Amino acid sequence: MTGHLAHIFRHPIKAIGWEEIKSAPLERGRALPFDRVWAVAHAKSKLVQDGQGGAAEWARKINFLTGASCPALMAVTLHSREDGRLMLEHPDLWHIEIDPTRPEDADKLFEWLRPIWPFDKPQPTALLRAPDDQPLMDQSRPLISLIGAASLEDLGAKLGQPLARPRFRANLWVDGWAPFAEFDLIGKHLRIGEAVLEPVARIGRCRATDANPSTGLRDIDMLKALETHYGHTDLGVFCSVIEAGDIARGDPVEVI
Repeated sequence: MTGHLAHIFRHPIKAIGWEEIKSAPLERGRALPFDRVWAVAHAKSKLVQDGQGGAAEWARKINFLTGASCPALMAVTLHSREDGRLMLEHPDLWHIEIDPTRPEDADKLFEWLRPIWPFDKPQPTALLRAPDDQPLMDQSRPLISLIGAASLEDLGAKLGQPLARPRFRANLWVDGWAPFAEFDLIGKHLRIGEAVLEPVARIGRCRATDANPSTGLRDIDMLKALETHYGHTDLGVFCSVIEAGDIARGDPVEVI
């Protein structure tokens, strides 16, 4: 079963913006570079900080701003500059450019988010960098998420509407497989470009996927839809990098 890598997405700030990239170098046992390396903590966060603008260790998503808590965040798009600055855009806001390493720019980001972050939720307090070995993703180990495009298309057909890929925040999208074929690949090995990945678990979905990434409005009860049509609430698989190498859009994806 051979497909090809159609898209590579990364999310430098957890839950706040996504961008598509052409290629990436993968390292054994590491996540996609620059994916979820920053996250915004809030007033009720209980994570441990390192005193230098970072999280001392991985922490659960309840400690951060998330799309499940604020669907409007799902409409943020992001573009990384070569100098490390990040430009963020939202359909209801003027764009903003920040250097995430500068405390004053963190305050600038919080002010930018104020109109879309619910007033009755704990307010943003800190923009934190992830520990070197563990991005601030929802899982406590560094993984890469992968979805077969046909799975999304099958779900969209059942719902009677196309579904945008950024709704599901996956890193890798593969064309050429049958719907949900990726579930059968858990425990096997995939060669993508120069790298080898092992699918290790299905991805259970949350309410962040209810939101349309074009508008930031909830327009689908996604968990109900998945349960109704498939008898579960999973879409995509988590993968571990077991052999390092470069990947790029258009690379063949081969089961080995």
